[in-house]
Amino acid sequence: MNEIARSTGYSADAVAVFEELDRRVSAIFAQVQAWRGWRLIASPDTPRDAIMALVREIFRSVVWYQSHTTEAGFHMFGRLPKGDVRLIQALSSHKAEEAEHGIWAREDFAKVGGSAPDAVRASPATFAVAAVWWRMAQVEEPLGYLGAEYLFEQLTALVTQAALPVIEGRDLPREGLRFIIEHATEDVKHATFFKHMIMDVVTRYPGSGTAMLRCFDYFHQVYPLPVWDEAYQRALASSD
Repeated sequence: MNEIARSTGYSADAVAVFEELDRRVSAIFAQVQAWRGWRLIASPDTPRDAIMALVREIFRSVVWYQSHTTEAGFHMFGRLPKGDVRLIQALSSHKAEEAEHGIWAREDFAKVGGSAPDAVRASPATFAVAAVWWRMAQVEEPLGYLGAEYLFEQLTALVTQAALPVIEGRDLPREGLRFIIEHATEDVKHATFFKHMIMDVVTRYPGSGTAMLRCFDYFHQVYPLPVWDEAYQRALASSD
């Protein structure tokens, strides 16, 4: 760790915070791989229609929470140190791109057979995701945003990369899976961006790593498995 700090110019505490966040994401990814929904997707015996039903419901979940988490993120940026223009600009630019990803999810949802995702404003789990993000935006240390967002970015990169062989091996319709396919490369770049942003911020704002770890834990209480397992249950109900 100290060697990394010396070679990068980041503080030892900054490196430790990032490594702990990364360790937590890896542990969550292992939980995802053990989840019943992942086993359904990965099994060669699962009918393609059942896989696509689960994918459709996960897209529905993204549509329900994405605009709210994006708006909450922008609210947190408004509470960042006003003199740190470079940080505000970098995070705002990234968040604007993330807003576009919500459009991808809506488009893919329609392409895989979904309709009217706004007919219900939110499911219980996606409502909880939005609520956690807005609570963080209003009362938490705004630099804690980086910890919660790293869970979004790195986990999405890991899951979408792991899903690509399934898409190819089962010949799933790529036309309706842009959200997954493009995130497999885009979120690798985003996760790298956040890796350096986290270490830079903790170096320049000692103590901010504590808020990042807190916000990571807040978000993890409601994401990903509560959201995805709820989608799994909807997919099962739709096939009955």
